[in-house]
Amino acid sequence: MTGAGQIGRAVWRHMTPAMGVTGRVELARASLGTALGIVLTDLLLWSLRHFMPNLPGGTGDPLREVIIVSPFAATVFLILTVPNSPLAQPWSVIVGNTVGVASGVVCVALLPYPVIAAALAVGLSVVLMAAARALHPPGAAMGLNAVLLGLAGADTGPTFILATVTLGSVFLVLFGMVFNALSGRRYPFRQADEALPEERLTLAATLERLKLSANIGVADLSRLIAAVEAEATARHLGAKTAGAIMTRAPLTLHPDASLDQMADAFRGHGFRSIPVANDDGAYLGLLRQLALMDAPEGATARSLMETVPTLPPDAEMPAVLPLLSQGKLRVVPVVSDGVLLGIITRSDLIAVLSRALRGVD
Repeated sequence: MTGAGQIGRAVWRHMTPAMGVTGRVELARASLGTALGIVLTDLLLWSLRHFMPNLPGGTGDPLREVIIVSPFAATVFLILTVPNSPLAQPWSVIVGNTVGVASGVVCVALLPYPVIAAALAVGLSVVLMAAARALHPPGAAMGLNAVLLGLAGADTGPTFILATVTLGSVFLVLFGMVFNALSGRRYPFRQADEALPEERLTLAATLERLKLSANIGVADLSRLIAAVEAEATARHLGAKTAGAIMTRAPLTLHPDASLDQMADAFRGHGFRSIPVANDDGAYLGLLRQLALMDAPEGATARSLMETVPTLPPDAEMPAVLPLLSQGKLRVVPVVSDGVLLGIITRSDLIAVLSRALRGVD
């Protein structure tokens, strides 16, 4: 192949889709949510202008209504389609849109030239959003729309900014929290602690060096790396399931067990966590030894137990590893139809890894 052909092939490879095919369920979820979010936001702003006819920006002109709401389409798209993106987090949404529209309001008031005012509004919105650590692409569109509305004679004062753009942004964030939670997505994603451990500091520095800090958060990257490591380890272990590695017939506590009975169980067996189950084996929760500290007199296992993730017996290793390798969970109950079948401990996991390293089945 000639040099020109290789270059052309490389260019074409970079021009092809970088994303995988979106699943039908996810596509329907994002499409429905985006449409619903825009309808509800439009109804909210319409209601405000209907009941408050003197509200700035409330001209009643349908075209101007569309101009005000149109950037919100991109906002709700980000919140529902890429809810873990730093660009879609509440601070970025609310501050980014507000700063963007404020930039447009200032520019159209100071500059009588539409093209210059529009260009400066977009550029200024980017600078201010970056300074506020609130990069949000629709914010730049908000700046441009504020210029268009100002040139059309609409009143775009401070009340317009707060009652229309800021309020609409807050509403979309709340809508995103509810819709994402109902459809099994997490929003907003957990921010990294201020006192970052060395690993997270390294991840943050890497994202900054690769200029990816606006595309993915440290917490997300950490979860992604952990998931990849778990998947790689699971493949090395082969097709093992939770039922195959669990400890069967584990020690359990009755939900009515007293403090003395609970203390005796922990002291006599050296466990740190014990499942709580009825006489018929129905699983109720997990009791940690730490829960006994400062427990009130008369407390029972039922009152002190907590809810932790459980696994079905056919769960494969990629589902097992993250639960025990991350966080403080040391025991994962294996449950089928509400009945406790066994538990998987970190010791069980270490034993499986040890046998795999020795080549023992």
